[in-house]
Amino acid sequence: MATTVRKTTSRKTATTTKNTFLTKKAAELLVVTRNTEGSFANVTSPLARNDINIECFSAYTWGDEAAFRIVTDNNKKARELLRTEGYAVQETPVVLWYTKNEPGWITKAATALAKAHINTYCAYSAVDPKSNTSVVTFNTNDNNRTIEVLQHLR
Repeated sequence: MATTVRKTTSRKTATTTKNTFLTKKAAELLVVTRNTEGSFANVTSPLARNDINIECFSAYTWGDEAAFRIVTDNNKKARELLRTEGYAVQETPVVLWYTKNEPGWITKAATALAKAHINTYCAYSAVDPKSNTSVVTFNTNDNNRTIEVLQHLR
């Protein structure tokens, strides 16, 4: 079942601080399908054919199933395309945290969230080595508070 997410522009939701470069609200699409050869290509191909950029993703399997968590530059169009392809798509609010890529920053974030009594349901990240920046995707029990906490990390 899809979750409706209030759409906001990154200009309205993005914030910056000295060490945390950018924190913003986003939404991820979750697609669960059979774990077969080519399932990742099958899920992502409709997006590529329609010029939808995948900004973040996580893929994992368990038994006969595979799950793909995808943040795109056009979730509405991506969701429609994937549903047209026969996939059930769930949309979930997440927080994107762009920060410096240095040892200890993920632990600082995890510790600060725990101290704020925020439960992290899912998190995944990627690194841009050229800019020394990490983007971390968080799905928590309180995404608004997560943004507040991450903004104040030093």
